[in-house]
Amino acid sequence: MKYALRHDAITSNPAERVDFATNRATGDHEKFEHHPLTATQVAELSAAIAGRIGGLPAYPVYALMVEFMAYSGLRASENAGLEIADLEFTTRPDAQTRCVVQVRRTKERKGGQWITSTPKSRKSRRPVPLPPWLAERMHAYLVEHHRADEPTAPLWPTRKNGGGYRAKGTRYAVPLDWSQQLAMGTFYDTIMKPALEAIGLPASRPSTDTAPAERGVRLHDLRHTFATMQLMAGTHFMQVSKWLGHSTFTLTLDTYGDWIPEEDGGAGNNLPEPEARSAPTPAPEPEASNVVQLFGR
Repeated sequence: MKYALRHDAITSNPAERVDFATNRATGDHEKFEHHPLTATQVAELSAAIAGRIGGLPAYPVYALMVEFMAYSGLRASENAGLEIADLEFTTRPDAQTRCVVQVRRTKERKGGQWITSTPKSRKSRRPVPLPPWLAERMHAYLVEHHRADEPTAPLWPTRKNGGGYRAKGTRYAVPLDWSQQLAMGTFYDTIMKPALEAIGLPASRPSTDTAPAERGVRLHDLRHTFATMQLMAGTHFMQVSKWLGHSTFTLTLDTYGDWIPEEDGGAGNNLPEPEARSAPTPAPEPEASNVVQLFGR
């Protein structure tokens, strides 16, 4: 079993801690590969971003965001487009908090400008429920959110200008800027990438004049993490497809079909044995009669 299917093992070799196998379903993209993390790796990544391991600057808000993305399956642009009102909370009679995320828009930063649009397909506009433990954390987060009383305020803050580096290689946590949403590409380069490497996972890096491109865990792999964990847990692929916002169920199968356990991905062939149709019962022979017919019919 590959490590990416396990939730309890740690190895010293980073390459063995992420499934880079090429014998998985690859969808419609020739060079498409997904590198999902395990639950343990998500927890480690979150802890590194929160500053609890690895000696990195502490960003508890972004540590929560990584958990949110790994357990909701939202695309990066959908996550960037979230606003306060997109989180709908309810409290059950047992006092357990539930939360449904309404995916309504995407936001991407292009050419220095934020571009707001609708998700790529009608099915991408969707509700996504959070697990109860994450719903509790998101509820607590909004209590501390600086603009929680503004329905259209960005859910995730960016950082103030200044970067995360000091002279002589020292680093510090840059104050948050709650006035606009977070650029996900910048988040990956400045926060997630160092955290991945701090816990021994490979990060993707472009090629340079002195080094080739490195293939590693990308931001989009948090979405793959959600999909594979749900499928491995036995959630029906059609439900996972709806949560992912895929345009068709076929796309989900093409992309993640090999992650569906055989015992869960389809029922066994339990069709009943055919029974031969009974032969018709012959009509009874008429009884002999001693009446003599005198006239023909």
